[in-house]
Amino acid sequence: MVRFGSWRLMTLGALVIGSAAIAESVKITGRFPADYREPSFLKRMGVDRIDGPDGRALGYALERSIGNRGHYTVVAGGSNVDGILSGAVSTEINEARVTQEREECVDKIRDAQGREQCRRKEKRTIYCRQRTIDVTADLRIARANDGRVVYSTRKPRQNAVTWCPNESAPGAVDGVVRGMTDSIADEVAREISPHTDTYTPRFYESRDGLPKEYHDRFKAAIRATQRDLAGACAEFAAINQASPQFAVAYDLGICAEAKGDFEAAIEAYRQAASLRPRDTIDFNTGIDRVRKLITQRDDERARR
Repeated sequence: MVRFGSWRLMTLGALVIGSAAIAESVKITGRFPADYREPSFLKRMGVDRIDGPDGRALGYALERSIGNRGHYTVVAGGSNVDGILSGAVSTEINEARVTQEREECVDKIRDAQGREQCRRKEKRTIYCRQRTIDVTADLRIARANDGRVVYSTRKPRQNAVTWCPNESAPGAVDGVVRGMTDSIADEVAREISPHTDTYTPRFYESRDGLPKEYHDRFKAAIRATQRDLAGACAEFAAINQASPQFAVAYDLGICAEAKGDFEAAIEAYRQAASLRPRDTIDFNTGIDRVRKLITQRDDERARR
């Protein structure tokens, strides 16, 4: 959930397009839902058997990555759990001889200072070695009480390296494979876990459509966001009530989002969109972002 016990501010030095004015921003920390929400309702996650030669290593990596996210209690095996993660991983290693075309000097001379220089080059075919490692994990999470699959994925990884004469051979296969299984585990953990992000929406500064008598008040309120956000937001509300304008409405949406009043934020962003229908990208982005914040807020309430 958004932290709204205190206002946290941040000024950005980005330029508004077509203007030399500095855009003001507010830093907001929000809690967002997992890409795959259904498994995120499970509290105790059991990492069961992962088949394949590198299955044990992937299982350990999954336990670490999921546990480090702090959302699940991770246990080994499939007893006394809400969800069971299982699957299989395959590893394929191939080496082959490959050719490359390279230019080599075939006629060298030395200049007056004794430095070696190339007078003529020719293309030569050289024989090299190429090693390709493919790791593919098929994983799923099943709900323990009814066996329903709530998450299923295939994660492929490939590492290919070529080395030629007079070049160092690549690192050991085991180390490369461990790095690939760690990468798979991290991706799975990200997909099934809610996450906290910090973002900095910028206040609109446009006064298009705003009566002239409110220009200075609006400009002063924009500046005040960096030292007294609550006061600035109260001024936005007063201006918006007297003379609704898309930039003021959008800025009120940011104020509400920063306080954690998500429903009010959506209402303000929708008002901005209705006042400026030809330019709704930022408004719709704000609406989509706040909807996700609402989803995670409600999910956390349901988990309690």
